[in-house]
Amino acid sequence: MSCRTLHCYPKAYAGDSIVAIVAGQLASLAATKRGGPSGPFELSIVFLALGAFLASFLWRENVATTSSSDSSSLPAEKATIKDALKVVLSDPKIAYVGMVQSLFEAAMYIFVLQWPPAITSAIETAFGTGSASPYGTIFSCFMACCLMGSTLFSQFNKMKNVSIEGSSTVMLLLSTVAMGVAAAASKEIGMFKANPLFALIPAFFAFEAAVGFYFPSIGTLRSKYIPDSHRSVIMNLFGIPLNVLVVSVFLSIQALGVGGALSIATGALSIATACMFQLRSLKEVTN
Repeated sequence: MSCRTLHCYPKAYAGDSIVAIVAGQLASLAATKRGGPSGPFELSIVFLALGAFLASFLWRENVATTSSSDSSSLPAEKATIKDALKVVLSDPKIAYVGMVQSLFEAAMYIFVLQWPPAITSAIETAFGTGSASPYGTIFSCFMACCLMGSTLFSQFNKMKNVSIEGSSTVMLLLSTVAMGVAAAASKEIGMFKANPLFALIPAFFAFEAAVGFYFPSIGTLRSKYIPDSHRSVIMNLFGIPLNVLVVSVFLSIQALGVGGALSIATGALSIATACMFQLRSLKEVTN
């Protein structure tokens, strides 16, 4: 993949964040005007129809090709699970990239479904039972944090003395701390017992900034370490533990509670951070 393509990652995710910020405000407005949660879903029909119309007329078939100079690579459609496993086992750097993606995204999906009840509980603790939660505004703030994260990645990516592995390690470490604080605040432990909202909001904002940084960084790492010929199969393999972890958490959510689910997300992020440390170490050894 060309350097020009790699530089497009932060711009693409920044654009996604801007669209999501606007979407959050529109969803909040639709919910208010329609008097309930069905409003945003009704509004989404308009955008889905517009997207389908544009895709029908503007999109063309995108056929992947492999470089003729790389005789060891297979066409993407011929790569099998067995081939992908051999590639992963032959290079630990590929395994570490896959584990980082699997664990971080598992933590992210847990967060996505747990932040509304966590926020609702914290708001009711702070302002009384029945207090309304401005979900649309909060979501837009989350997406603004994502935009900040992708912008930071773009700036770090321009620095010749900062490696993608190094900046990603710091991002994962900060996301682990942020999720740990969120888990503790959700459980109302110690100093967070009186008013968990004041810890929960900045922790969630910090994690969303990490999410904004994560997507362009993992895209760059995949392009750097995982061969094109096996990339889709390898990523699907690492999707298995991701889904197992997320499904297991939500099947056990009654026993875990919000705080327990966020604690598991914190553990997953901790392991992802350790994997990135190892990847960084291997890169320094090979250099």
